[in-house]
Amino acid sequence: MNTPLKRVTREEAENVALQAFSFIMSDEERLGRFLAVSGLGPDTIRSAASSPGFFAGILDYVASDEPLLIALAKEMNTKPEYIMQAHWSLSPSEFE
Repeated sequence: MNTPLKRVTREEAENVALQAFSFIMSDEERLGRFLAVSGLGPDTIRSAASSPGFFAGILDYVASDEPLLIALAKEMNTKPEYIMQAHWSLSPSEFE
């Protein structure tokens, strides 16, 4: 029997996004791809990080890349579904 996942709070979701961002930043290849896809650069990432949609954007990026999602879940010792729940918590209007 599948048990439903509990709703992830905004604070928990932001924590997941921070962990995801740290994971991306820890690998030069992952970081390069993230910067290329996001359009950010080393000089703009700090200001972008303070914008309201940054956390949602990080998890949106992770959700769009299944191998990255699985690698992050393994790194966090959690299920990919939990990361997706965090993604949905930060982007409710898109999913509700």
